[in-house]
Amino acid sequence: MNNKRDWKTWFVMGLAALAVLSIVPTFVPGLPSFYTSIFSGRLNYGLDLKGGLELKYTVDYKKAINDNTNKLRDTLRSRLVEKWAEKAGKDPNALTDAERKAAEARFDIKRSLYNTLEVTFKEAGDAALLDDDLVDTIDLRFELRASGNTATLFLSDKAIAEIKNEVVNQTLDVIRKRVDAFGLVEPDVRRSGDADVDVQLPGLNERQMKTVREKIGQAAQLTFRMVVKEAKVFDDKKDALEQYKKSNLEKAKTLEWVTDSRGAYLRSQRKSEIINFVKTVQVPDDVMIGYEYVEDKDPISGEVKDRYYRTYNLQANAPLTGDNLTRAAVGYGDKREPVVNLEFDSRGATIFGDLTEKNVGNLMAIMLDGDVSSAPRINERIGGGRAQITLGGGRSAAQQMDEANALVTVLNNGAYKAPVIKVHDVEVGPSLGRDAVRSGMFSIALGFILAFLFMIAYYRQAGVIANIALLFNLILVLACLVSFNAALTLPGMAGIVLTVGMALDANVLIFERVREEIRSGKSTRNALDLGYGKAFWTIFDAQITTAIAGFVLMQYASGPIYGFAVTLLIGIGCSMFTSIVVTRMIYTYMLDSGKIGSELSI
Repeated sequence: MNNKRDWKTWFVMGLAALAVLSIVPTFVPGLPSFYTSIFSGRLNYGLDLKGGLELKYTVDYKKAINDNTNKLRDTLRSRLVEKWAEKAGKDPNALTDAERKAAEARFDIKRSLYNTLEVTFKEAGDAALLDDDLVDTIDLRFELRASGNTATLFLSDKAIAEIKNEVVNQTLDVIRKRVDAFGLVEPDVRRSGDADVDVQLPGLNERQMKTVREKIGQAAQLTFRMVVKEAKVFDDKKDALEQYKKSNLEKAKTLEWVTDSRGAYLRSQRKSEIINFVKTVQVPDDVMIGYEYVEDKDPISGEVKDRYYRTYNLQANAPLTGDNLTRAAVGYGDKREPVVNLEFDSRGATIFGDLTEKNVGNLMAIMLDGDVSSAPRINERIGGGRAQITLGGGRSAAQQMDEANALVTVLNNGAYKAPVIKVHDVEVGPSLGRDAVRSGMFSIALGFILAFLFMIAYYRQAGVIANIALLFNLILVLACLVSFNAALTLPGMAGIVLTVGMALDANVLIFERVREEIRSGKSTRNALDLGYGKAFWTIFDAQITTAIAGFVLMQYASGPIYGFAVTLLIGIGCSMFTSIVVTRMIYTYMLDSGKIGSELSI
């Protein structure tokens, strides 16, 4: 056996061993803790077999646009006053309150529709203050139509569609993050229709259902909180954490206690692990724990080296919220590095100025829905209602730009704050339950047994080889479902049975091609080489056509049908691998070792 074949053999054997070890906990209870600490996954059942919670929400994107239009009105009024002052030869930042009010009285701004502002100038000469350049500095998506002393700012149908898509997708991401925090098995969260979000959560008990309903129903909230340097919440918790991990190995596999110049904090690959431990810690009433998702990237290649969640000790009261933010945009700093520019309304400007003045040198956490999106350092007092967030060094300009764009998306989406309205809430009982699971398993077993008998009876030794690949195929499919934390649904069981048929079909095509080559007088090795070569594209065409159908189902279906699509796609990949690679490898081994003579049993 040459080195190439030897490498393939060890790879397949290792893959088979890993697959078997990963599915053993599903069928063998009471395994030692050292084993389950490595292979902890189990095959789980979907909503149709196990029951659970089914929710549907609709996103009120018009309310989001309406609120943003109101904020645009405040910003527009401020910019028109500034332009008037510059035209009159005055310093906009030095205007008295009386001068500012007098300038604001020169024009009237009304919101006529949820996406439209109407501006009326009382002096004909002031109409020139409002032009396309001014509108673009406020919001590029608004268009300007001017006529005499009046002007209209509006969102086109295309812009409304873009904002709707943006807001619905952002809401979808927020709901997914909330659901993921529970550590549930195979949560199905997907967009449905124009502005709806479907949520299916199998296997929830009554307490979990109540918690999920409360958490998802909360509106996404943008807040600005100071990091409390004096709060040493985790500084003395190293020993407590180690003791907790010994008692809760399954719930704290990646949980770590870390310390730096600012004190101790927790980090973990899963947010739920940190949350579960924090519940055991006494946190002061005036302090809350914030969680940030961190990606450590290589500063040169941009490759992500590590991903984890970490904690911050934050003040419980949020002195500044997204209600006071009017705009966030990507810009460039003095050194041409990407920054994020923020603009607040008058009240937010006052709060932000006082807050930054009192906390020079400290970190300010910008949070969306309880998660820390950024925690920049305050270098000086920031007044005037405008702020600039620098993203720090250690990364390339492209990486900083990506982070800046991501942060702007969070801030602006937080500013839109689209209300989420529940339109469907049903507790689903298992439609067929244990009997369906037994029947499904029986059908899979019966299908395999009949397939085994047919292949041995018709193809003899070749049938035995095909059956070995077929068994390996089933093990791989189950191992993939366990590894991907995917739930097995009743249609998913049908997908496994269909996979059995597809794997058999592939082997039949190969064997019939080999038979043709043997009849034409080819040697055993040549017949196998030509048979596998000629059958490959036929098998590939058939599988790829089915895969396209499965992919479409996975994109547009939900619940049990989604489970069928997932199982089908996994089965296609596994059957291609076992039918072509594994059986060919077995034949090669048997030829090289002399276990197949001049005649092939097929």
